[in-house]
Amino acid sequence: MAEVGGHITHLATLRGHTGSVLTLQTDNASTLVTGSSDATACVWDLQSCTVLRRLQHTDAVLSLRFSSKWLVTACKDRVLRVWRRDRGYAMFELTGHIVAVNAIQLHGDVLVSASGDRTIRIWDLEARACVLSLDEHARGVACVDFDGEYIVSGSSDQSIRVWDAKSGGCLRTISGAHSDLVRTVMFDRRMNVIVSGSYDESIKVWSFSTGALLHVFRNVHSSRVFKLMFDCTRIVSCSHDRSVSIIDFGANIRNARLLV
Repeated sequence: MAEVGGHITHLATLRGHTGSVLTLQTDNASTLVTGSSDATACVWDLQSCTVLRRLQHTDAVLSLRFSSKWLVTACKDRVLRVWRRDRGYAMFELTGHIVAVNAIQLHGDVLVSASGDRTIRIWDLEARACVLSLDEHARGVACVDFDGEYIVSGSSDQSIRVWDAKSGGCLRTISGAHSDLVRTVMFDRRMNVIVSGSYDESIKVWSFSTGALLHVFRNVHSSRVFKLMFDCTRIVSCSHDRSVSIIDFGANIRNARLLV
């Protein structure tokens, strides 16, 4: 997408997967990586809109993260794979989860993974080892965010938990945060907020430091909320209702809704 004269212009459509595209990340420069239910991850050159490498898996790729050093994919087959960005093969695999790995986050050489087996695992990629396993959720963990020091997780037990990534201790639990699975979370310590989205169709804003509920956005979506991101001005979310919604954090400003 590009903004031309105040309008957003569609630049290209990339076709290379044979199944649903479930996850992606871009470096906002020249590289896009996508993961699909077709059991592949594709590394794209955004300048030429071509696939540079196709990374083969044994099942659906549910989450991925990359940096200048690492490219990590999480798969329905329970395995985390660490790839060379300039080659089409995995350098090594990380095993330990006993069901699908739903979400991962990467910060430096530390990887955090969340699984339907109710656990969150913290991995040292240099050591190729799991250093901590966090297992206080009562049901599967659907989403996770990580800033290098703290982890926030959301689960089908309808709770949100805040963890100390160094000790593995659970600092606070927001029980009954939503009335259905917590599908997406993101936090910002500078803003002192956690924002969560759920299959209960709501988006909620919480205090990071206390866990207090600050605001509830209802009727933004008419079906399950799949993913959200935010900055100091807006929350952007997508849903099973086939829409993307933009919520303004500012007071007395109407929400904008972009129908897909």
